[in-house]
Amino acid sequence: MLSQEAMGSRDKGVNQWQRGDTANYSHLACCSPRDGSTSYVTSLASSVLNYKYENGRRYHAYREGTYLMPNDDDEQERMDMGHHIYRLMLGGELGLAPIPKNPPRVLDLGTGTGIWAMDFADEHPASEVLGTDLSPIQPKWTPPNCVFEVDVFESEWAHRRPFDYIHARELGGCISDAPKLFSRAYDALNPGGWFEINATRPGRFLSDDGTDKLAKDAQFWMTNICEGAGKFGKPLDSAHEWAEQLRQAGFVDVKEEIRKVPCGPWPKDPTLKEIGKVQLYQETQLISSYTPAIFSRVLGWEEAEIQVLMAKTKMDLKNPALHLYLPVYFVWGRKPE
Repeated sequence: MLSQEAMGSRDKGVNQWQRGDTANYSHLACCSPRDGSTSYVTSLASSVLNYKYENGRRYHAYREGTYLMPNDDDEQERMDMGHHIYRLMLGGELGLAPIPKNPPRVLDLGTGTGIWAMDFADEHPASEVLGTDLSPIQPKWTPPNCVFEVDVFESEWAHRRPFDYIHARELGGCISDAPKLFSRAYDALNPGGWFEINATRPGRFLSDDGTDKLAKDAQFWMTNICEGAGKFGKPLDSAHEWAEQLRQAGFVDVKEEIRKVPCGPWPKDPTLKEIGKVQLYQETQLISSYTPAIFSRVLGWEEAEIQVLMAKTKMDLKNPALHLYLPVYFVWGRKPE
């Protein structure tokens, strides 16, 4: 297990939260911390908290079935590990878009545990930060300039005021219509505002020495997980299309940067070795999180078959002779003045 300190910047004024210590919610309109609201939007309808249980995992209740990842404690820990990996990859930064020091209004789509939004709020105290997600799993104790809402980013956006920076991370498998999402982000930005979306692109585990060909079970799992996500209508393997789709939505100064995230501590570079160590644990957790719903609901596999494939896939990833990695896409663009 990673220590809380190793997971990121919890020591920057947001160190009192406890997992599951969430406030009450209700359906909300966009709320700004400068409007006199508390640090957490409250009074959510009880149906949003009526979580569903399947395959030993807990799933969201709001818009049930639109998202196939669980939201339980194990998955929340995995999300926070993913945030730690990104900070290592970015040298401690929270993104690559050339935003101003304190963009007035910031939106984090699919905020998950809220860790990115809280870190951004800590590091940009003059910014108002809003995080949205299907699940009310974010902590009650947050920076004073950070709020959370239960919302679906694929529905119509009803924010009363535009944003200056919109951030999205690891939304593969969550987006059914990327061009429409990017158009909504464009419309929700102030002129000159930035949109940034980052995600690992699966499809196949890669290597530079041919060892990816030896990971037969892992590659079989990857092929099927991508097939299932595609059949579900929310593809995993689409990050390579985002830059052009941003341009088509009207964004300018669009940039794309691709970095490698190793699956295991095989790199010689100390930073990449640390990233690979955490990514290996995160990836095995992801297999446990993502596989059951897609393989059972979409692909029709039996539970015993699923368990066997997950175990074989994890064995491949833990094999030190296999030097596997995945590409991570960083894509950003600006709404013209």
